[in-house]
Amino acid sequence: MRVSAEIDMSSVGAGLPVLDDNIVDQPLLRAFLPLHRSALGIACGVIVGGLIALATLALVLHGGYANVKLYLLAQFFWGYSVSWAGVFIGFLWGWLVGFALGYGFAVVRNAAVWMWMTFIRSRAEMEHYSDFLDHL
Repeated sequence: MRVSAEIDMSSVGAGLPVLDDNIVDQPLLRAFLPLHRSALGIACGVIVGGLIALATLALVLHGGYANVKLYLLAQFFWGYSVSWAGVFIGFLWGWLVGFALGYGFAVVRNAAVWMWMTFIRSRAEMEHYSDFLDHL
């Protein structure tokens, strides 16, 4: 991907050099793309819901283990129990919690990257124009 930036300040009288085309690497551009909030939320929801459903299903099929205290999720997830119905209820609650966590993470990450890139861009512009008055 080629990003071209042309700044011609000679018409204003500054006499600053014109920037040539900048070549920015494709992987670098992909690293700073914003995360899709809904997609990350759905993906995290499916993973968390699936893990809770699989753990509950394993306990239901084997009759429960003494050391696994998965029934404590009922304190947080209304209607959950270690049973066949709990597999589906656990998946739904896990999906909701996973979606909220994934969506929230994407929002925070996108905001942090935006602030960081704005800061870096403003610092680069200040450095580029630091000798602006020398060219008058």
